[in-house]
Formats: sequence, structure tokens, C-alpha cells
Amino acid sequence: MGTEKVAQFITDTSYEKIPKEAINSSKQAILDCLGVMLAGCDDPGCKILNEYIKEEGGVAEAGIIGGNLKTTASQAAWANGNIAHSLDYDDYAAAFVGHPTVALLPAILSISEKLHLSGREILLSYVIGFETGAAVSPLCGLQSYMVGWHTTSTIGAIGAVAAAAKLLNLTVDQTRMALGIASSLSNGLKENFGTMTKPLHAGNAAKNGVVAAILAKKGFTANENILEGEQGFCRVFAGGAEIDANEIGKSLGEEYTVAKDLSMKPYPSCAGTHATIDCGLYLNKNYDINPEEIEDIEIRINPGLAKSTIHSNPQTGLEGKFSNEYCVATALVEGEVGLKHFTDEKVNQPVIKRLVERAKYNNTEETALGSEVLVTLRDGNVLSHKVNSPKGFVDNPVTMSDTEIKYTDCASLIMPKGEVDRSLQLITNLEELKDVVTLMDILTYRGKSPAS
Repeated sequence: MGTEKVAQFITDTSYEKIPKEAINSSKQAILDCLGVMLAGCDDPGCKILNEYIKEEGGVAEAGIIGGNLKTTASQAAWANGNIAHSLDYDDYAAAFVGHPTVALLPAILSISEKLHLSGREILLSYVIGFETGAAVSPLCGLQSYMVGWHTTSTIGAIGAVAAAAKLLNLTVDQTRMALGIASSLSNGLKENFGTMTKPLHAGNAAKNGVVAAILAKKGFTANENILEGEQGFCRVFAGGAEIDANEIGKSLGEEYTVAKDLSMKPYPSCAGTHATIDCGLYLNKNYDINPEEIEDIEIRINPGLAKSTIHSNPQTGLEGKFSNEYCVATALVEGEVGLKHFTDEKVNQPVIKRLVERAKYNNTEETALGSEVLVTLRDGNVLSHKVNSPKGFVDNPVTMSDTEIKYTDCASLIMPKGEVDRSLQLITNLEELKDVVTLMDILTYRGKSPAS
């Protein structure tokens, strides 16, 4: 059955079985995510959660990125998942219908640091977690996303527990139990997009994966056929629809989705805004547009994107990340869209607010993440541009060199240059790292030794 097949893949897969391109893609995703975590560690929501974790106390097993704090493995996974997704600057995968690395990597790092594991073990568990989530998602991910579940948290928990199970060397039976436990812990509602709770979903996925795997190792039980069960994960998140249990994990170990499905973000906002941003930046660069001359803005997108970009009139920087209207206005006016543009002050600038009010959706059957922007000027002229695949996505990818630049820019916000360079070297040569503690001490203590 499906759950057993998935568990067998998790336990049997070795580093040597994984294609080089899958390892390289995973390493790029890890580098990208760690940079985003360093940039996001001082986000207000992250500070609140970190303070709560500090007050709770616990054994110092694993570090919180940029937090100058170590805590239990599960709490570190929770905090780091929250940090990783706080800026919405992290990667995206169609197979997850969401963001894989923010769920996988925090779980992996917390267990790896606790157990002093190597870079090869980190890469192996990342690939296994990604492939497991990607194998389950096609049966229920899109259906659940469209009704309001946040798949970064639900599918993410399945990927995280798979990675954790591998790191803890669970047996097939224990892995089936771990998948069952994590399935019941899966959660996250899209109505919370644009608030501090949205990134908490990624933290929940990572923490739930760690907790489920540890409990299973101790003998905690769950349904052994949770993925294909009548009231199991896939059928429930598919809205009760019939599924073909034989399809669960059918091609695991034969094809590696991670090598072809990861998209890296050049902009710190919802993936559903990126093609619109590209359009706005193109129009800004190629036309001398006076914002005061803009009469109307039409955004033509796939109707599914409206389920994510839900804030048509944002009031805060967080809401701006989920607003095509705000993002296109910023691109048209500023000629760039970066971290500095997603603040409450920027969102409420009069020139931006005026354009946001003039921007309207026109839902069309564009490609899934494509967009077309038409700007009507007061003299009646219409300027337009269309993007089918936004920058950074699978059909228009960024290079490892691009990701190294992004990491350096993000890490430099909180770390001295020497430690930025040292950490970059360790990550880009991750397969040679003997003990992840060497890296985590740098990232946890902002480039200072724990004793300083």
C-alpha cells in the first residue's frame, strides 16, 4: 500500500542512489533558505515567538538562527521554520503547491545539530523529505489549497517527518507510525495570509515533523496506512474524493522531482505576485511613466492566484506581500521591489495608495503563475507587458551564483563579512561538512562564538 511504499523509500534510500543534479538542486535550496532565515530573524513575529520559546526553557539541543539561543530540537525547528517563511522570500515548488524548504530544512537542522550529523546526511534527508512531499501532494495538494488549506504546512509536515525519520534511522514500521502522527498534526489556513501566523505554518510543519518522528521512535502509534486510508491524509485533504492508492509514491526513487521543480524567489513576496512584478519592472524600465499620468492598471492573471494574493487594498507591509495591486504599483513607481518595500510606511505612501486603488484584476486563463499588466494613461495610451514564467521559476531559473549573491546580501544584514564568507563556504561545500554544529554555531550566534 501507499504508506508502506513511501516508508520503504525513506528507509532504503542512500546518498549514493541520489543523482548529482538532485544533490546540487538541494544544496542551492538550502543556501537560499539559510540566507532568507538570516534576513528574517529580526522580524517582529519571529522575535515574539523566540521570546516565548526562551520563556518556556528547555534543553539546549539546537540553535535558533540569529537568535543567540539554543533550545530543544522541536522548538528550534518551530522557531526556524517561522523565521524561514517570515519574509516570504523563500523557494517554491509546484509539486508542493507551496514552499518546501521552509518546512524541511528547519526540521533537518534541529535533529542534525542535536545528533552532530554531517552535511551528507543533511542533503540526503532533504532529498527524501522533498520527494516524499512531492509524491503525496498530487493526490490532494491542489484540491486542499483551493479550499483554504496552506499546503506549505500540510504537505510540508509530510516532507518534514520523512526527513526526520531518515535522520533518526527509523525502521519501516516506525516510519509508517511517524507519517500517521504527522498527518494528524498537519494544519494551516490561508485566511491567515498577510499576518504573523502565515509563517508560523512553516514552523508548525517543521516542528510537527520532528515531534512525530521522535514519538514514533519511542513507540508511539498511529494508523499504519494513513496516506491511503478511507479517512486518511490524501482523501481528507482531497475533500473526500476517491484516490488511487497505487499512485502514492509510484515513481519514488525512479524520478527526482527536486532536480526540476524548485523555484528561487528574487522578490520577498508571494509567488503569485512575481510575474506581475516582472511586468511592472519591465514597463518602468522601458517607458518614461509619470505615476500621476496613470489612470488605470489591469492585472490579468489566472483566477487561482486570487486565492493567494488576497489583499487588494493592503494596510500593512505583511498584507502588501499578498497584493498584486501593491506589488505592481511599487514596481511601476520604484523600479525595484525588495525587502525595504514591504513596510507599513511604504504600503501607505499616497502615490502608491492611489495606484493600488486604480489596479484591478481581470481573471484570465493565463499560465499558472503568469501575468499580463496593462497600464492606461490619461491620454488614452495603453502600455502592456506579459510574463508567462517569472524570474527565478523553473522555466526562467536563477543560477547558483545568483543564489550565492542573494545569500551574501541577506546574511550581511546581521553578520560580519568574515563570517558571511565562512558560512557561505561551508554551505556550498555542504557534502564535505563533518558536523553541522560548526555551521550552526556561526548562524545561531550571528558570527560570534557561543562564549562571546
